[in-house]
Amino acid sequence: MKIAVLGAGSIGCYVAGCLLASDPTLSAANALTLIGRQRLYDDITANGLKVTDWQGREQLTKPEHIAFSIENDSLVDADVILLCVKSQDTEQAAAIINQHAKQSAVVVSLQNGVGNAHLLRQHIKQCVIAGMVPFNVFYKGNGHFHCGTEGNIALEDPNNQCSDIIKALNNASLPVTVYNDMKAVQYGKLIMNLNNAVNALSGIPLKSQLGDRQYRLVMAKVLSEALAVLKAEGIAPARTGKVIPKLMPKIMKLPNFLFNVVASSTLKIDPEARSSMYEDLALGRRTEIDYLNGEIVRLGEKNHIATPVNKHIVNLIKQHEVAQKGSPHLPANALLLK
Repeated sequence: MKIAVLGAGSIGCYVAGCLLASDPTLSAANALTLIGRQRLYDDITANGLKVTDWQGREQLTKPEHIAFSIENDSLVDADVILLCVKSQDTEQAAAIINQHAKQSAVVVSLQNGVGNAHLLRQHIKQCVIAGMVPFNVFYKGNGHFHCGTEGNIALEDPNNQCSDIIKALNNASLPVTVYNDMKAVQYGKLIMNLNNAVNALSGIPLKSQLGDRQYRLVMAKVLSEALAVLKAEGIAPARTGKVIPKLMPKIMKLPNFLFNVVASSTLKIDPEARSSMYEDLALGRRTEIDYLNGEIVRLGEKNHIATPVNKHIVNLIKQHEVAQKGSPHLPANALLLK
């Protein structure tokens, strides 16, 4: 089995690093290729690929054992393509797959958002597997990727087409849960991802942000709007971790001492963890806001339900994308409409 990671950013590099560290034959046979940007190519070819996590994982694959390419034609031999590009780049990725990948390849979408697998199926002939990555990965520089939260990778594999890659992921201590229908799971992840923008705008680590009740009160409003529009759509977001989605607004409103009790048993977050959207602002990149909070705004408009807090947060993120000055380090009250 030859694996290619297309769009090797934080998630893609972390998953690839775990796979390489767990199975040296992947590098010995040149069976895993990362395809990504020049910046990460330079870092990883100089420093190797180091993966760590909140539970104490620490693994390093040396540069000479890593195949990293900036050329898309490296897809040509891939049996499995782990697609990790941002949602706004899905159509472009589909064109790349059409041009370079063999039709027998299986494409596994490990992307944020809820519509990427459907969009891929409209544009490519390869088998597409919907997936979801629940954990957060932050790039610390010099080839070091740190996973700061917990959770199992979710895959939709009703026809058992991913048994080999599932086995490889499980062996790499990246446990996989298989679902027959990913829609509810993806919306469950979307609910969790609505905090990405709040974290990016706050500019502080996730654990510190969630430890501040004022930011949690913002999140309670964000989540309440989201649950209202999903209910109107007839969507019941699945529980993807230890927290039941419909209870999250109530949990966010708890005073600190009670929240800390709940969080200690349900939310395992590394003190260093930050959202990927924080990293996007720091690097002056376009974010996935339209596919996260923007999805809630879209569904609200469709169902004639007001989503003022989500809309305000979308606008704030877009303002700071344009400014390209990183996180604005906004206080919680600035995330609410005056």
